[in-house]
Amino acid sequence: MCLICVDFQRDKLTAFEAKRALGEMREKIGDEHAREVEEMIEAAEEDEKE
Repeated sequence: MCLICVDFQRDKLTAFEAKRALGEMREKIGDEHAREVEEMIEAAEEDEKE
């Protein structure tokens, strides 16, 4: 897992902060994991709406 995942899951990053961090780290973590992180953030945002 990357630091974005760990911190987001521990509620140390908001969805907005995680998206911003992902933009900065995308090249380092690779496209596949970046997609996984985006999906995780989107799922959390959907859960918040409910």
